Amino acid sequence: MAFRATDLPDRLDRDETLLLPLLLRRRAETDSQRVFLQNTDGGQLTYGQLDDRVRRWMSELVAAGVTPGDRVSTLLPPSFDAVAVWMATARLGAVEAPTNTALHGEFLAHVLRDCEPRCIVTTSRFVTTLDELGVEPTVIVADGEVPTNRTRFSVPSFQTVYDGTEAELSSHDVATMVYTSGTSGRSKGVVVPWAQEYATARWLMPLDGREGDIWYGPWAMYHVSGKVGLYSSALLDGKLVIRDGFSTSHFWSDIRRHGVTSTMIVASTVSFLSQQPASPTDREHTLRNVCASPMPSDPAGFAERFGVRLSTLFNMTETASPIVTGWDDFPSGSCGRLRPNVAARIVDEHGRDVDCGRTGELLVRSNVPHEIMAGYWRAPETTVESWRDLWFHTGDAVRCDAEGNYYFIDRLKDTIRRGGENISSVELEAAVNEHSLVKESAAVGIATPWDDRDVKLFIVPLPGFDAAELARDLDRRLPRYMRPSVISVIEALPKTHTARIRKDQLRLLNDEPVWVRPKRKANT
Repeated sequence: MAFRATDLPDRLDRDETLLLPLLLRRRAETDSQRVFLQNTDGGQLTYGQLDDRVRRWMSELVAAGVTPGDRVSTLLPPSFDAVAVWMATARLGAVEAPTNTALHGEFLAHVLRDCEPRCIVTTSRFVTTLDELGVEPTVIVADGEVPTNRTRFSVPSFQTVYDGTEAELSSHDVATMVYTSGTSGRSKGVVVPWAQEYATARWLMPLDGREGDIWYGPWAMYHVSGKVGLYSSALLDGKLVIRDGFSTSHFWSDIRRHGVTSTMIVASTVSFLSQQPASPTDREHTLRNVCASPMPSDPAGFAERFGVRLSTLFNMTETASPIVTGWDDFPSGSCGRLRPNVAARIVDEHGRDVDCGRTGELLVRSNVPHEIMAGYWRAPETTVESWRDLWFHTGDAVRCDAEGNYYFIDRLKDTIRRGGENISSVELEAAVNEHSLVKESAAVGIATPWDDRDVKLFIVPLPGFDAAELARDLDRRLPRYMRPSVISVIEALPKTHTARIRKDQLRLLNDEPVWVRPKRKANT
């Protein structure tokens, strides 16, 4: 019988042979010569070649001392090795902990201290960064050479193909541990079971007409957006096209060259594509299925211009695509309806249900075991708090209409979202306050033309403060996506009686900033 995408079960525990490492291993046995991974630089891997690379990585990890239950940190761009190391780690019964490649300094050190990896797998690009941190675990550098004086670093030989015992994996086992961007404090490790990984990919967007998908994946595999494309491609008997980072100028040429049929566009990339000048070739491509989060400001116009059909969803690292749309028309601004096996409530600050159409916090849960995160790594209090009243509290403000359509309003907490990253104002302010001439600071998001947010800092200065010097200092210490665009000076920060900063008041200030970052070209 021919493969039909719509035949995929609605939950992984109905067919655990669809667990990703097992699925890819089986495909290597039955269809070894078929290309599964394609890099935009021209490289490609068949199912058989991927399985061979996975087994060689298994040998390298075992040689580094990895045993079941250990964490393996990865600091890798979107690549064949990012896929292979994840699968190798899983098949050994260990846990992959992918790390944001934009992190450095204390931000990176915190993640590595927290997950306590047995080893770290990276590329030569990050050797100096890790060496400066003085990390203790063995570091395996997937490419290049390592100076002989760095004894903790090694280069894999890939001489041995692992043929030992493999873990018996089930839907409740841990698939990965993805670190949040720290929306309410330091980054937390979200423990993600395989049932959650499957459900996220299964329900990401409608399955009809997607058999044999060729999926375009320029998204990092330390995020859900990167992993979901991989799993979706495997489930739909298709192929994944990998690019190391999104590029507006390369997007359509990549689509055309590789015959891409489906993709996901997120954050400001939606606006980047929408704002490109119209061209007679706008519909001359193979792309047909687009999951957009958020939706373009003119969904019908976007779909008509590019000849695609659109869907969207609500999701977060801790959940599994609980709210999704179909391909059919849905109300403007809606992120969809509840998918099968999911329940939701919208509540006020006291946990009481709000009336239909009113805004409140979204709470969700699934009637399928292990479809929502297994908890936050080594943070039992935070886990219990997020699951109070036996519902997972998303921290997002939403409303729902009488027809069951959900509308995302905003984060309840003071998160700033920029370029697909959630910036913790807590972490950012801590870094700013380290400056010797800053008494106190507050960070808020300000709107941009790209449905994104820029970072604005309010500084309570000490004598001799210089905003341009602070900006240069932060540029040296912070990941690019956290760096401020605007700096204002304020005599005192407005606060509540419990000494919490009133950021709602700061957002309303129409002040004259003392420093504005010089304009640069949009991502091309």
